[in-house]
Amino acid sequence: MINVGFVLYKKSEEPGTLNAKWCHSDGVHGTGIATGGSAEGFEGKYLIRYSDDKGNIQADRELKIHKDGSCYKLQWLNNGKVTGEGIGMETAEGLSVGYCDL
Repeated sequence: MINVGFVLYKKSEEPGTLNAKWCHSDGVHGTGIATGGSAEGFEGKYLIRYSDDKGNIQADRELKIHKDGSCYKLQWLNNGKVTGEGIGMETAEGLSVGYCDL
């Protein structure tokens, strides 16, 4: 199966922090916390830790979010290497993103 997934990022009360809820085509799902971003909007560079629904750490990544018109382009990096790419848009719930692992 193709490695695809969906993630919803919501702004936290803590400036520059995003809370994530995600699911992946392999059946795993969970949450995440991204820190280090801009206090305004979603654009920026973050460090993010994803955990599964049992609280087990699944991945630590650098996350880059760039606004391109009404869409957002995202990249996930591990030790400087791009490991995933996504595209998203703002909704009433937050930043909704579809992604693919590379």
